[in-house]
Amino acid sequence: MRKVAFVLSRVLVVPAVVALVSPLALAQPADLRTLFRSQADVFVDSNGLSRLELPPDVIAASRPDLSDLRIVDAAGKEVPYLIDSKKAVETEVEVQQRVTPELLEAKRQTIERPTGPPLRRETYELAAPGERSQTGTWDLVIESRRSRFVRRVEVSAIARDGANVQLVKLVENGSVFRLSNPAQEKTRLNVPDRAADRLVVTLEGEDGFFLEPAFRLETSRTVLRERAVVALREISRQEFDRKTIVELARPRGLVPDVIQVSSATLSFNRAVEIRDEGPGGSNSTLGGGIVFRFPALATVEDLEVRVSAARGDRLRIEIDNGDSPALEELTFRAVVRRPALLFTLEGRGAAEASGTLLFGGGRAYRPRYDLERLGGSLPSGQQATGGESEPFHVAARLGDVSANPRFDASPILAFAMRPGAEIEARGYTHGRELHATPSEEGLIRVQLGLEDLAHAREDLADLRIIDDQSRQRAYLLERPAGSPRLALTVSGTESNDGESIYQLDLPTAPAKVDELALETSLPFFDRGYRLVAKFQSERGEESVPVAQGRLVRRAGEMRSLKIVIQPRRIDSLELIIEDGNDAPLTFERIEGGFPLPEVYFVAPEGDYSLLVGNPEASAPTYELERVRSVVLAVKSSDASSEPLIENAAFSAAARLGTEAGAQQALLWVALGLAVAVLAGLTLKLARREQPSA
Repeated sequence: MRKVAFVLSRVLVVPAVVALVSPLALAQPADLRTLFRSQADVFVDSNGLSRLELPPDVIAASRPDLSDLRIVDAAGKEVPYLIDSKKAVETEVEVQQRVTPELLEAKRQTIERPTGPPLRRETYELAAPGERSQTGTWDLVIESRRSRFVRRVEVSAIARDGANVQLVKLVENGSVFRLSNPAQEKTRLNVPDRAADRLVVTLEGEDGFFLEPAFRLETSRTVLRERAVVALREISRQEFDRKTIVELARPRGLVPDVIQVSSATLSFNRAVEIRDEGPGGSNSTLGGGIVFRFPALATVEDLEVRVSAARGDRLRIEIDNGDSPALEELTFRAVVRRPALLFTLEGRGAAEASGTLLFGGGRAYRPRYDLERLGGSLPSGQQATGGESEPFHVAARLGDVSANPRFDASPILAFAMRPGAEIEARGYTHGRELHATPSEEGLIRVQLGLEDLAHAREDLADLRIIDDQSRQRAYLLERPAGSPRLALTVSGTESNDGESIYQLDLPTAPAKVDELALETSLPFFDRGYRLVAKFQSERGEESVPVAQGRLVRRAGEMRSLKIVIQPRRIDSLELIIEDGNDAPLTFERIEGGFPLPEVYFVAPEGDYSLLVGNPEASAPTYELERVRSVVLAVKSSDASSEPLIENAAFSAAARLGTEAGAQQALLWVALGLAVAVLAGLTLKLARREQPSA
């Protein structure tokens, strides 16, 4: 048995690999229930087309496309279904009723106050609509030509029964507004439909004019139950460069349409950017916007940011605080579409389950039922008959969620656990030991360090993970999830002709740097700078400018200074600052951002080795890359790791066994022969030219 010299000999405990159906499977197993982690009873009162809305916990536990979700009847037979998710969170809905109420009376008054501007109060009495709302509520729409306003609103209903007059408050301390910065408006209020003779609408504002609005009552088909709100778990938070940066965990099944921001801060107006990060993420911006709140007579706020579909398992939220303090008691929630399933099950009443919903586990492919061919022809709404609405479907109800006792918990990635081709480990200069305890799905994560990157090729083509028999383990290289900041050492400073030059050494070289953060307590400066990177090449030490601009701190600011650099592999940096006749700047701390990639591999529990340092190695090709989205969609566990050390068994001669090594050896032999021939010819010519004695 071959062993790498720096890896201790250990016996790998390889668990039996159980054949299971994954998203790559071609057929369902005999027992469908073994594929799904969770279950819940489905209750249907009567026969007919049933509609079951999926609760947030079911959505979060399932894959984003709901492929790992099935319905079986009481006998365990699979029941075809159709996913009804036509309405998105922000979909405009059709207005079903519209009434323009008659204006019966209007009052306007200006109320002087000891403190603050005068209060403008408007009271309008409207005739109650002559018809009842089909939905049980009305939307009171307030129309105004004013380009900007904020109003507190109260709505009451007046009902007269002979000499008795009953006043019922329908809306208290509501608000409507139209803003120019940020451009936002809210001009609709939801009002309960009460039997009444009149509606009284009171508007109050402080902005120096009467609103003089028009009023309209509407109903629509907005289905609020299709909007599910789920709290997101915070992983980390930091304050940097006048920004609050929060990393949130995103359950794979939750694909938010909107992120809601919550804070106890009473007044704010902040720019927010949301990025897609983590394994499988695009590392791109999903959405951004302005969240705000300010207390007028009624609180005016908009705390939602629309986002596009996320793919990674983390969301990065950046809130620009400017010079304001960070938001207090900051939390986040995801607003997701709440799809429903349309199917037919035998109705058994409220006490007996008609079937079972199976979901979660990520082991099933998306089914192809014949119902899909019906497309949008299956109704899911209501039809009007005789002026009243009757549902097309029977509302199904879901019981308590529980673990599925038949679930086969074998790793979903068991199909990828076989070892690959053997390599000559002696051809690598450095390595470190890994102990892998895979996640329940079989995936292991390794965070690469600066030492790994310093001894590997820049493109990481020479990175290998092997077992104790020098057999490769297939891996996926994932882009950096972030750039840890590490301190740089100022190895020298000098001043010359009005410039200061700072020599900055990296903690490990060579390394890739993508930004520089400078900390100084100086209260004010405005100076030009140049940043030069130094690195070794075949031509020796080279220098290249990587950034230039101005370092500016205005009076009263105390934020750190940041210089963004296009990531490249360097050995050191030289910061040149134009001082003019001012004294040189002093820095308490200088940090660099170092993007560190992650490695994901599939293997049984055991001991492995990570190898780097073979310039002749070519980039590996693994089948695992073809199912990247499947692999990175499951949970991983972190491998424990020893420090990187030299490979005591390294042998440069071992590289001759590789194709690249053999080619290089032949090149050196050819060059040696050419040198020998040229030396011989030179010697022969020298002898001929010697003068006769």
